[in-house]
Amino acid sequence: MDGLYSTTHPLPMFHDGLPLHIHQRCSSCLQVQRSHASQLSTCGGCGVAKYCSKACQVAHRPAHKAECNGHKAERLHLAEKTGMESAYADLTAWIQYYDAPLRNCALACMRLPENPHMERDAFFCVALHHTGDLTLPIHNRFVVLEISRRGRDEIRLRPKLSASVSLQPKACNCGKAEFGKSFYGCILMHIASFFGPDMNALSERVMHFHIDKTLAKANIARQDWSVLLREYVELGAKMHFKCGKVPGAEDICCCGGWVHEEEKRRAFTDIGKKEEE
Repeated sequence: MDGLYSTTHPLPMFHDGLPLHIHQRCSSCLQVQRSHASQLSTCGGCGVAKYCSKACQVAHRPAHKAECNGHKAERLHLAEKTGMESAYADLTAWIQYYDAPLRNCALACMRLPENPHMERDAFFCVALHHTGDLTLPIHNRFVVLEISRRGRDEIRLRPKLSASVSLQPKACNCGKAEFGKSFYGCILMHIASFFGPDMNALSERVMHFHIDKTLAKANIARQDWSVLLREYVELGAKMHFKCGKVPGAEDICCCGGWVHEEEKRRAFTDIGKKEEE
């Protein structure tokens, strides 16, 4: 696996398995962003959903409406409480910037070789505080307050977040569609960010991702996995992945994996439709 991935700073990976990473994908058809020269468009209402075309955005509107309104309401609420129009967008961009380190640290924190299926009972948790300094680059606008693994009964979630947790079975079904018999489980991440000098405004996110049995066997690189993630954030470090190129089209990344398999992509879409019914 040497040469397949690297970091922008001299920091180790979080475990000895193939590091987790994702490419942005269309929220409607699930197509990944394959070309570095092209960008998926972002929903103007929520600033979270991504689309590869106007047609996909229109097609996804009925399913996305409730989620979009929820994101929009929180964005406006944060702006009112903090006086920062970009507060919600900043958190979204920060999570996107550190997506790979967050996912790989979450896997490491579960210590699955020692604690089989710990992901069923625990959250990977990160608490942040916005500096309030909008002149800083996005990856420096938040200070990490805490990184931990917590039992599900230790976290009191608002109704909206509880609804997100209830979607874990859907995420698991997507994992089964992707990995088949190699599917292992779904890991939950809880990210809470405070805003303002008195930390009187809060925004929370719950996210899922699934892993296969091979990754579940990965051993952690450092026992102090939380300190390692802090080091990534303090340095603004990113993980880089050399996913391979489609012959004859050097700027096209072919790390879409299962997304390019029509049968699996259709399975994901069908799972989403069943959840909406």
